[in-house]
Amino acid sequence: MAIGAEIRGVLTGFGLVAAGAIVLTRVDLGLPGQSLLQSLQLHMGVGLLGLALLLALAKARWRAGLVVAMAVFAAGHVMWRVAAQYEGRGPLQGLEREAGFTLLSFNVLNSNDRHDELADYIAGSGADFAFIMEAGRLRQHFEQLEVVYPHRVGCEQGTPCDLLMLSKLPLDNAEIRSLGNIHPNRMIVAQTEIGGEALTLVAAHLTKPYFDDAGIFEARRLTRQLAAIEGPLVLAGDFNSAPWADAIDDLVHGANLLPPPRYSATWPTELGPLGIPIDHVFSRAPVIIDRIEALPDPLGSNHLGLIAELGVVAQ
Repeated sequence: MAIGAEIRGVLTGFGLVAAGAIVLTRVDLGLPGQSLLQSLQLHMGVGLLGLALLLALAKARWRAGLVVAMAVFAAGHVMWRVAAQYEGRGPLQGLEREAGFTLLSFNVLNSNDRHDELADYIAGSGADFAFIMEAGRLRQHFEQLEVVYPHRVGCEQGTPCDLLMLSKLPLDNAEIRSLGNIHPNRMIVAQTEIGGEALTLVAAHLTKPYFDDAGIFEARRLTRQLAAIEGPLVLAGDFNSAPWADAIDDLVHGANLLPPPRYSATWPTELGPLGIPIDHVFSRAPVIIDRIEALPDPLGSNHLGLIAELGVVAQ
């Protein structure tokens, strides 16, 4: 009896800690790391179901019920947010496409030891555009990549090489911008043309969420800058936040963006499809993402790359 009570007490303690973490995902107290908890919210909900089962087995059924309620809230809130983002896709999905293109977005890791394979993959990917983050190891492969992608922005000689935009098509008015002071020059804006339609391309690499609120502030700056850009747009990169986190949800609504058909887990690579989607591709009408998938092989990175097929809806 004493052992059972002790087990129930320990499990209850875990439940109280979990309850506090769930509260921190929804109530902004200005504490560092809250945005990180938001990205973990869905996984926390799943973990709570396991805790509820243990409580039930320990004959603490009413406490198990409370933990199940927390799990339902955590997962339900995630699904509600994502569903709201998808409302804008509906009117465009059944319309005819007048043009299409493919985009690769990949954080390839600065210390990537498989950069030879990586360069071969990018060159042979068939993508019309490639947005590459932490691209330093690819400097030595620029000649190979230029055969396929003659137009490049970022990683100029003598500058840090984090964000790189590669294109088969000409890029106009290309500009490298900074979203914050911790990691400057991690936003690229350029214009191109697809099927006679002017298109703005934006690549971004946001700061990790455990740098206090730096990632949130960068997402807000990105939102303002995108809102000032008129017309069709494609945004892709490493955002270091899940789509249900405040930073990304505000970005989608504030910049009038459309999500992909599904959010693909990209990190950590060891978890595969059970990981967290922190790398994203978004569009703005009349451009819509018709298909997206995470690469099956990280090719030496700690992220899975994303390859997306996009269409320009006939107007």
